[in-house]
Formats: sequence, structure tokens, C-alpha cells
Amino acid sequence: MRGLHGWDAWNVTEDADLGIRLALAGYRVADLPSATLEEAPATVRAWLKQRTRWMKGYMQTCITHSRQPLQALRALGFARFTGAVTLTFGALLAALGYPFFVVHVLVSLADGTLTRAGTPFEALQAAIGLTLLVAGLFAMIGLAVVAIRLRQLGRLMAFVPLLPLYYALVSVAAWRGLAELLLDPYRWTKTEHGLARTSRAGLLRDAGSDLARPARVAGRD
Repeated sequence: MRGLHGWDAWNVTEDADLGIRLALAGYRVADLPSATLEEAPATVRAWLKQRTRWMKGYMQTCITHSRQPLQALRALGFARFTGAVTLTFGALLAALGYPFFVVHVLVSLADGTLTRAGTPFEALQAAIGLTLLVAGLFAMIGLAVVAIRLRQLGRLMAFVPLLPLYYALVSVAAWRGLAELLLDPYRWTKTEHGLARTSRAGLLRDAGSDLARPARVAGRD
């Protein structure tokens, strides 16, 4: 950390910025296959604030680390460089373009252009479009189903059809993040934690309450 001089103090998603910095410095970045003790935001408003900050931080990370792309490519190699770009810029592009892509698909399905092919070029165009549509739906829904089954959380399966609406909210957060980056770049919207008793902050809060609670005298309520 000292050799890297920390991370960008103005980046509102310091983990994304630090991950790229560590990778560029030659370290291997990975995640631990473990469960988190934190909880998801309890309301749509809190969730939207959190995702807005995340998207804004991804934009800051992309801007900061795209200044020397050839140097980054040499440091990471093609595969890791492509992965980094996909997870940062690719996620932003998908979120910002989501409503336009959805409208385009719906219009193409309605007028038949997505499945109609009168020439070889139109056939190729339709094949690519259908492939991307199926792959996108699988990435959105299929992976969620696999994750739910692996975690044995079958009660969540009923919410899977709502994922297109969820990603619409992600798009709203991305556009909010872009507006905030342009109009209020130094704003850091904190996420409130500790609302759930099972969260790390909730457990610490309850433990503190138990220590502060006076002991009961035997034989008395």
C-alpha cells in the first residue's frame, strides 16, 4: 500500500481504484469465496444512492486509469487488460445504454426486422442480433438462477423475472452518477449500515447494547 501511495482520495469507490492500481503494480487481485456480513440497502432510495455512488466511482476509475492505455496493456497483458476494461467501462456502457438497447430490441421484434432476412447481410445481422439477445438474457437471468440454486435460496426464484426492471434501475443510477460526476464530482454519498440485526454493524450495535444493559437481580423481573 505504501509503495502504491494509497489510492485516489477523490474516488468514491476506492476498492475499484485500488484493485486496478494493485494489478498494474504486478499484484494478483482476486476475491474470497466467502459470505459478507453486510446487508443490502433496505429501501429503493438508499439502494439508488449507493448504486449512483458506485457508478460514479467506476467512471472516475475509468477516467484515471485510461490515461496510459498502452502502458496498462503491457503491464496487465491482453487477457487481464480486457477483463479490467469489461468490468469497469463495459459495466458502465451496458448500464448507460440499457434503455436504448431495450427499446431497440422491442421495436425490432415488433416490426420483424430482428428475425426477417431477405439478403445474406440481413441474415448475418439478424443472427448476430438474436445471438446477442439470447446471450444477454442468459447473462441477466441464467446466472442469477445458478447463483440462487448454489446458495439454496429457492424463495428468491420468484423475483428473477423482475431482473429487467432491476437493471433499469441500475441504468437510472448510472445516469445519476454521470450527472453527479459533472455537477458535483466530490460528493460522497455514504450508505447507511446496521439496519439489519445480522449485519456486522448490527451485531456490534447489539453487543454494545447488551454490555450497556444493567444486569438483572435474581428473583426480579
